[in-house]
Amino acid sequence: MFIGHKKYILFELLVLVMFAIKADVILTPYEVFREAYVLVEGDKIAGISMDKPEGLKDIYRYDDCILAPGLVDIHTHGGFGIDLTYSTIKEVIEFSKRLLSTGVTSYMPSTVTESFDVMESAVKIISEVSNMHGGSRILGIHLEGPYLNPVRGGAQSKEHMRKPSLEEFKRLYDASRRLIKRITIAPEIEGGINFISEVKKKFGVKVSLGHTDATYEQALRAIDAGANIITHLFNGMREYHHREPGIIGAALTAKKVYTEIISDLIHLHPATINLVLKCKGTNKTILVSDSISGAGLGDGFYTLGSRRIIIKDGIARTESGSLAGSTLTLIKAVQNMVKIGINLKEAVKMATSTPCNAIGIKKIGRIAKGCKADFIVLNRKLDVMETYIDGKIYEKDY
Repeated sequence: MFIGHKKYILFELLVLVMFAIKADVILTPYEVFREAYVLVEGDKIAGISMDKPEGLKDIYRYDDCILAPGLVDIHTHGGFGIDLTYSTIKEVIEFSKRLLSTGVTSYMPSTVTESFDVMESAVKIISEVSNMHGGSRILGIHLEGPYLNPVRGGAQSKEHMRKPSLEEFKRLYDASRRLIKRITIAPEIEGGINFISEVKKKFGVKVSLGHTDATYEQALRAIDAGANIITHLFNGMREYHHREPGIIGAALTAKKVYTEIISDLIHLHPATINLVLKCKGTNKTILVSDSISGAGLGDGFYTLGSRRIIIKDGIARTESGSLAGSTLTLIKAVQNMVKIGINLKEAVKMATSTPCNAIGIKKIGRIAKGCKADFIVLNRKLDVMETYIDGKIYEKDY
């Protein structure tokens, strides 16, 4: 049976299909198919068939394996020794390639709060790489700052935090060749609510709330103004209180807002993760890595923007002891969710289709006809065995 089409269409499709992938389990991630075939035409998915496609020579079989959409990380600052705020074109290319080995086929490079000149240089370099091929796809740039609240600054450079400026943002937006697609701000700082409304209306940029001391009412006003994502929920924000639930209370109860979580089991206790899922569900909860330059490497000294970071026992902290991003990979985030009892299909959804929905992208993050042919092949331990992007298998060159 050919899913979503009558049987007689299958023959016509095979004339165009280049190859098929067969796996024991296929996560779309909305549905689970067993012993099925994904048909690929060029860089697109042509469909899913429960029957062996007769006459097709190239069928790649992954016995006792799981096929899932390529992972989508909308919040990463770097890894493998590379800091995306202070990187060269060569380094961003290298990072994009190495991400594929972790199963991430699309991502949003995230900058941190720095001077205008540093941030301008970063977005220019990332925009140059976005037009190149050979690595994980760049979906757009995420500015985490600089319009944040120093009271909740965390590991970001408090000396560079400033009031929102549409003029400054436009200069960065133009420097990025319109590649800036998302910005995290603290809505309670002077001009914050107006900035959210204007940046969404004038530039079509998604707005996230983070590094904020916003009250419940301030957070609701920001959401009403157009903010639709909460950056790393519970971290870098006012604590929840039963008489003033703050931004956390708003995030957990506002139906239309998405919430990021860092599921390294360090930033959030498993019980907290389960609380988030009970309130938001997997359709509104996004797994992110929030990884820094030391991710993928061992303990030692690294950077997050201009800040010196110490990684010990896999935990990244500032010299004063505050958590500073993570050493997480997105596949490890998925594995951790399964470890605490979350269904694999739902865990994969939070790292694929849900982040895509949050940023308004429909043709990636899912296995469906017409979508990009981005896949990961997992073994039963959920290790990444193979990665496909645009219908091509990724082969390491390092």
